[in-house]
Amino acid sequence: MYKMSKKLLITAIVILAIIIAALLYFLFGMGTPLKLPSVEAKNGDITEEINLAGQVKASQGVDLAFETQGKIVANYVKVGDKIYAGQALLAIDSSLLQAQLKQAQAQLDALNIDTVKSKTDAGLQSVYATSLSAAQKSVSTAKDILLTITDLQNNHFKTENSQNIPLFNAKDKGVLSLLGQPNAILYTSEELAALNGGAFGSIQNAIQNPTQTNTDGALSAAKIALQDMNDLINAIPIIDTLSSAERNIISASNASINAEIITTSANIQAITSLKVNNSATITTTNAQIEGAQANINAIKTQISKTVIRALFDGQVDKDNAVVGQIMSSNVPVITISNNNLEIDTNIPEVDLSEAKVGNEANISLDAYGNNVNFPATIISVDSAPSFVNGIAAYGAKLKFKNSDDRIKPGMTANITVISDKHSNVLMIPISAVIQQNGKYFVIVDKGNSQKDPEEVTVGLRDGKNIEITSGLKSGEKVFAY
Repeated sequence: MYKMSKKLLITAIVILAIIIAALLYFLFGMGTPLKLPSVEAKNGDITEEINLAGQVKASQGVDLAFETQGKIVANYVKVGDKIYAGQALLAIDSSLLQAQLKQAQAQLDALNIDTVKSKTDAGLQSVYATSLSAAQKSVSTAKDILLTITDLQNNHFKTENSQNIPLFNAKDKGVLSLLGQPNAILYTSEELAALNGGAFGSIQNAIQNPTQTNTDGALSAAKIALQDMNDLINAIPIIDTLSSAERNIISASNASINAEIITTSANIQAITSLKVNNSATITTTNAQIEGAQANINAIKTQISKTVIRALFDGQVDKDNAVVGQIMSSNVPVITISNNNLEIDTNIPEVDLSEAKVGNEANISLDAYGNNVNFPATIISVDSAPSFVNGIAAYGAKLKFKNSDDRIKPGMTANITVISDKHSNVLMIPISAVIQQNGKYFVIVDKGNSQKDPEEVTVGLRDGKNIEITSGLKSGEKVFAY
């Protein structure tokens, strides 16, 4: 229930004054004398006030509960204790979750990515070493065959003619890829033996500097050189002047080169497959690590939910926790609030224009009586109304100017809002003012029973007096009804 606002009280007084004025008019018109008291208009201070009722509340207050069921194993606070944000208040048993966390951590430790990478790298290096060794043998074999073919060429195909052009071209390409020397068609075997570039040199470099880049490049160069050597052997014309032994050499060289091509290709394929497998292993291990870490994080989250912590600085208002008690989930067990106390109230529509953010107010609490006042200020007024018992009212909040341990949440507050204040202004009792047709009048006492009505303009009201801003002078007397 709202207390009657000052405006409603003033309205009632004004209506009563009008009734009295009408009665006076009737009495004067009948010529019947009536003795009325008169008062003198005087200067003074007048304060316009709005009287409201409200309740003390914390700006933040919350009931806290556990998200999961469990047995309370610790209660770190009691009602009235001061608390700080993040402070542990209550805890339920987390031993099972702790065991799960330990197991999950062990699983994560077993998935050491560095160990996995070390194993995959070691396996790849082993295959690289074997492949390089085989490739070194292959290019050495190819070089020996090239020297033999060079002798055959010098003996049977030295003349450049249409029949020998394919051989010359194949040899030039083979020497370039195997030994890194172009235009070596007419080199002697001794001259070719001194060359050490191309695939042959790449293999030597990879053996001395066994990086993945060097090794991959050397094996690829070796395969190309072997294929070019195979093309060279196939380009040798089988002519009648070739002896049976020379023909056997060509056939054996062809078989040998083909065998080396197969070996080198197989090694390259093995390395490619191993790289794919290693990458898959690392990807799988990383995924397993992420899954294990996610599992750990989930368990840690569940463990964190076994402890209720303060959301802000404040105090404990209620504590229903008992150590050993089995608490169900989402059942409020402890209530906390912050130290920022406010007063919630509702401002009637008729007083809304006079109640503004920043207005000062005096607060008395039922717990301490009307003689103990606590200063406060309006800090917010709702822009939309609520309806209580059919009366429009606007929610508002006031903040105490000073903290005081005597003030507790839930206390009933009596609020006197100071909406305006004028100093050293002319004022008379409200009962001396008559309102009619939107205008205000006073009956001036000029003595000898002369009663003259005068129109006046009014200002502030304080429930007893009213400010006169024009139409009356200080010292003049008016009748009060």
